[in-house]
Amino acid sequence: MTISGGNPTSYFSAPSSTLDPKLFEGRAIKSWARTGILSILGDFLSLRYRHQDLWAHAWLAGSGVSYQWESAREPGDLDCLVGVNYVQFRKANPTFAGLTDKEIAEQLNEEFRDELYGQTEHWNGYELTFYVNPGASDIRTIKPYAAYDLKYNEWTVYPDPQQSAPTNQEWESVVAADKSKADQASIRFTGALNDLQIAHNDALRRNAEAKMWAAGQQALAMYQEIHTNRSMAFSPQGSGYGDFHNYRWQAAKREGTINTLRTIREHLKNISSASASSTYGVDLPSADVLVRRAAIYRNTL
Repeated sequence: MTISGGNPTSYFSAPSSTLDPKLFEGRAIKSWARTGILSILGDFLSLRYRHQDLWAHAWLAGSGVSYQWESAREPGDLDCLVGVNYVQFRKANPTFAGLTDKEIAEQLNEEFRDELYGQTEHWNGYELTFYVNPGASDIRTIKPYAAYDLKYNEWTVYPDPQQSAPTNQEWESVVAADKSKADQASIRFTGALNDLQIAHNDALRRNAEAKMWAAGQQALAMYQEIHTNRSMAFSPQGSGYGDFHNYRWQAAKREGTINTLRTIREHLKNISSASASSTYGVDLPSADVLVRRAAIYRNTL
């Protein structure tokens, strides 16, 4: 199991003197970028849903449209957040009338991830990601770094030219502890995986499997905690860019903690998929996905 180092993150970089000149002319977005992104999103939604112009609202947000756009990452990071008017969505698409706001957002995000991301992960030098936040019909509620309204071609949240990461030694202590725990989980997981591969009887295999799953579940829980808590920073209760939970996530990327935990997560996912395929002949979706799909199916009858 190979684990790479940290990911470049512009969060800790000094702000540039300009916005990304490939995307912006001064503070106005270039027409090719705006029309290109809106076309991708509009074409994708129109094939699956009715009247997307009544319920979908797109913003470019995050570091890619801030003054901290420069980093060693290639391709560049570009996030398109889609606000959904859920009342209008249900009126236009009655098949989804029984779904909650969260379930509708999950449905859209699943389709963005599984059906669209392959077309946009290398879009004009950017990793263009589309995402629906169930609580961000008005993007200002999640306190983004910056947000450019693609529909009305204007800034909703202006980027701060002086924005820079906070300095906090207590927070760095948490970051160091996260890295240590992730590294230890990785050592235990990799050791158990190696033991499993060379085990020559059932008792040794069961022991190695138990150790591997224990370390894997620890890593999954830790990833979920750091990742899920980051959303608290971008909520009415959080403080956005300078929030501890955002800092912890960004520093965990910088230190390689996120890569370590993701690698273990992907390895467990592959093992589970292989087991499901062997048993059932197909990969099985999660229980939440099955419930959501069942609700959609009922409304088509």
